[in-house]
Amino acid sequence: MSDGFFYWYRQGWSAADAREIIGALEGNGLQLSNPCTELITFITSGPESWGEQVPTTREMLIESSVLLSAGEVNFQLWLDGESDVFTRIRSLGSGVALEFGLDGLTVPEQERVIRAVMRARCGDRDRCVGFVLDRRGVTEEADWESIVLRGAPLQHGWPDALGVRPETAAAHVQLARAEGRVEPPLVIFGQRFGES
Repeated sequence: MSDGFFYWYRQGWSAADAREIIGALEGNGLQLSNPCTELITFITSGPESWGEQVPTTREMLIESSVLLSAGEVNFQLWLDGESDVFTRIRSLGSGVALEFGLDGLTVPEQERVIRAVMRARCGDRDRCVGFVLDRRGVTEEADWESIVLRGAPLQHGWPDALGVRPETAAAHVQLARAEGRVEPPLVIFGQRFGES
């Protein structure tokens, strides 16, 4: 089992963007509705309740993800009727962070989620400003928003993969010395970039 995550940072966010990204995720194997119950569910984040499933519709979820009145919207994506992926869309002002939890998934399930998110991200390449993948969750305490968007130093270990814009990599104290793979518009660093 894994306690990992995949965070994807993106410029801009509209209802059309939400429909496109959700459609891409579904096209790559992550379903918005539970295949057994056919329910789409928000996950509550308090303060009255934490972690409760609240049924919703596709359009209400998309509208909520655009308004982000509470700063974030939490919901489930599904691999099958039993295995779900906790998903959060969080406002960044001029964009959003799309966060996918890998908690409780087997290694094959985790890899299915990672592939689905990577494919959706690649299809949205021009709006992507960065991503971080940490299968084991060892860097969960890191302020990834500051690292990916503002070039803050890494202090909590190294993730499995990190993608940032070239200007961020060039200005970053650790990444400027590392070898990354250029996949426009990002430079992608793998596990070895943190090794001495």
